[in-house]
Amino acid sequence: MPGLLLLTGYFAVMVFIVTSMLAMGLNISICDLISPLRNRRLVILSLLANFVIVPLFAFVLIYVFPVSRDLAAGLILVSIAAGAPSTPKVAELTEGNIAYAVSLTLLMTILTIILMPILVPYIMEGMGMNPAKVAFNLVIFMLLPILVGMLLRNRAPERAQKVLPLAELVSNASIGVIFLAFGIIFFAHVVDLFGHPGGFEIAAIAVLFTVGALLIGYFMGGPERGHRDVLAFSTGFRNITAALVVITASYSDLDNDVFLMVLMITLFSVIIVSAIVGIIIKKRIDAGKQSRLQPS
Repeated sequence: MPGLLLLTGYFAVMVFIVTSMLAMGLNISICDLISPLRNRRLVILSLLANFVIVPLFAFVLIYVFPVSRDLAAGLILVSIAAGAPSTPKVAELTEGNIAYAVSLTLLMTILTIILMPILVPYIMEGMGMNPAKVAFNLVIFMLLPILVGMLLRNRAPERAQKVLPLAELVSNASIGVIFLAFGIIFFAHVVDLFGHPGGFEIAAIAVLFTVGALLIGYFMGGPERGHRDVLAFSTGFRNITAALVVITASYSDLDNDVFLMVLMITLFSVIIVSAIVGIIIKKRIDAGKQSRLQPS
């Protein structure tokens, strides 16, 4: 049974990676990509937030909460993985700057693909990680689907509009399978972790990292509310896809503490970001109701 769950989870991970990147490419046009990048100050702040401040914050958490090498590697791996595919959708739901969200997501994803093979050997030193394999997997499973999606959108926009909902459906379904399969596998492990103080430290790290990363993005997003919100969600909701590519390229067995930390951060970030998005939407609905009740 554990072997079947691992196989199912591994397959779901690969499906999620490819379909989420394909959906990103299908959502992006060349104009969407180029226009917001003309704001150099915002681009520089976005790069600093995602690739400098957030990773430094992760190192601070490791210093405050000493954990095993594998758990620390999982946290640092997530911290350098920028460009969450869900950022444009969150921007749409929260009425953020969608054009900025789209261009930021693609830029961060491409930089993550470039930087990961360079940085990962230092993060996962002594763990038998193959940088060439990581680079190959990042290109094949992330960059290539993005380019295919962009090409299809620009050459056959009507077909792209038909493929996009299917890609999003499969991507959402596969992330559900990932949580189900690995949730069952790690349940006993997590119960054991919470049996001693170290388990609560892992949960605390996941929560503090997510909240801290959100605040970093918010305060570095500049004066415009639409930019602040987008950068906050971009820094707070990391590119788990890239982290999963590295893990699957480095381990034949996903039953390890590196993956456990990534899974825990993913779980808490989904909960926290979803709650914030829900609050923003509710406030917008309440404001709309209030304006309709006011006499004209």
